[in-house]
Amino acid sequence: MKKSILVLMLVMVMATGSAFAQGRGGRGGGLPAPPALTGPVADMVNAIVTAINNQDTAYLQKVLAPDAIWADEDIHFLPATFFLNRMMQAKPAKKLTMTNLTGQAWDNGAWAGFRYTLDETTAAGEPNQMKGSITMVFKKAGNDWQVAMIHAPVDGKAITPH
Repeated sequence: MKKSILVLMLVMVMATGSAFAQGRGGRGGGLPAPPALTGPVADMVNAIVTAINNQDTAYLQKVLAPDAIWADEDIHFLPATFFLNRMMQAKPAKKLTMTNLTGQAWDNGAWAGFRYTLDETTAAGEPNQMKGSITMVFKKAGNDWQVAMIHAPVDGKAITPH
């Protein structure tokens, strides 16, 4: 529990530092870029994006911790399954694209962050594209990694208020 809180606090500090650096005109003079993420956690993030694009609910249920939380841009904290189930039910399927995967892993915890583009169709049948960033916090469960928290703010407005 203490390690999970430590990882969460570290992610919050890093996100604050990133926002501060961006407010000063980007990385010039700000904090150094976070490291590119490689290894098992990077592989898992890629698999999560693929699962979302393929509407593979079974994989997502496997990798989400039972108590995983989803935090959005206007401070809603809900079970991660709530948002992911909504994404899995979309017809046509939503397409998530990621860039700039960064992060770090330790023995029992990890974080990953990336920019995303989400292509979707509105209820009126119109195409819509949302952009933003996603940060995930992971914890070890035995030999496996599980997603403990997802923070997914949108740049701009979501297509429907919630």
